[in-house]
Amino acid sequence: MISRLTPSLFFAMAAVFVLAQAAPSRSPAPPPRASPTPAVSPEPARSPSPIPTPPVVVPATSWYFAVSGDSRDCGDLIMPKIARSIESLGPTTPVPFYWHLGDFRKGLDQHGGQNADRDFVLLRGSSDDYHRHAWDDFVLNQVTPLEKAGITVFLGIGNHELVSPWWGHEEFVAKFGKWLDQEPIRTQRISDRSRNLLRDEHHIDYHFVMNGVDFIYLDNSDTYAFTPESLRHPAFTPDQIGWLAGVLEGDAGDPAIRAIVVAMHAALPGSSGSAHAMDDTCHGRRSGRTVYDMLQKAQGLGGPPERRKRVYVLASHSHTYLENIFEKGHPGKVLPGWIIGTAGAAQHTDAIRYGYLLFEAHPDGTLKGTFQEITRDSPPVAATDAQRQLTDFCYTQNLEPSPHMRVVNCR
Repeated sequence: MISRLTPSLFFAMAAVFVLAQAAPSRSPAPPPRASPTPAVSPEPARSPSPIPTPPVVVPATSWYFAVSGDSRDCGDLIMPKIARSIESLGPTTPVPFYWHLGDFRKGLDQHGGQNADRDFVLLRGSSDDYHRHAWDDFVLNQVTPLEKAGITVFLGIGNHELVSPWWGHEEFVAKFGKWLDQEPIRTQRISDRSRNLLRDEHHIDYHFVMNGVDFIYLDNSDTYAFTPESLRHPAFTPDQIGWLAGVLEGDAGDPAIRAIVVAMHAALPGSSGSAHAMDDTCHGRRSGRTVYDMLQKAQGLGGPPERRKRVYVLASHSHTYLENIFEKGHPGKVLPGWIIGTAGAAQHTDAIRYGYLLFEAHPDGTLKGTFQEITRDSPPVAATDAQRQLTDFCYTQNLEPSPHMRVVNCR
């Protein structure tokens, strides 16, 4: 005998039905097939996930973005020039965003004491309340010129954003939360969370997809309790590596993702900038090599051509410009890589050279990077005595000794 359908039973059954019809999330892609350009990621299979991964649209023509890092010391002079340079490209080469790879302000000297950036002191007239105002100075003089030019700014964290006791991850989120929660980062994070793809809450990792390219920032600004020298020797935690694995798995299942660009502050081990990179400690080497191997595998070279990804790696930390950085350190599995620590920090080479890397992204995921040099005559030129004094210093004296490779016995 069938029992009476009570209201509570009715609503319970209705809830089950609604959950079964919930919005989709990313799932493995259907068998490969030729897709026209512009390409759009397929509709994922239905699942209980309430937040679907945003569809990916690949443009039919090339587009551009700009990258550099390390704008301490002279960034208040160089970054406005970078903004003006990018803005001037607009009519023929529009650049929707600039990616900063960390180290906004100096914060300390080699002995751990306060050492205000030269631009901060010259343009403000003193170093008073330096740690209280340094990040505000960065936003006003370095971020704002880019945003006024209509260029979105994405921010990565570097080791000089962790200057104890004044600055740490908590202070970074409090000050720069606006940029960490902007679109498309926010929508991507919510979608990831709905798929139970959770990042390490102690680090500032994020990713976003734009025009068929997945842009991933990995925070190696510290070692998170793996060594007491945490400010100087970057590494990745197991939670960060697990999060990256989930992101790469999602990319592998979406044929509309043509390229993966992974940025961080310090370069992965085995680069031509290894004297000032993740090679400084055993954990840095091990975790960095794990990530490198994951990225090399993410290319999908053993699969069908239409499912392969082009993978690129960007870093700064070393105050110079280097390209093809993994050519010698990873024979047989070289990833295209660059170091672009040229946004104002004291240079590690005899020749002072500032600038940024302008990337042209092709519809097939191929990236072509061109270094755009910023000279003392690049606009805006100095208009005050303080600006002229700063210009002279930045283009004649803003140097520091090149780092030496540490001897690390990793058995």
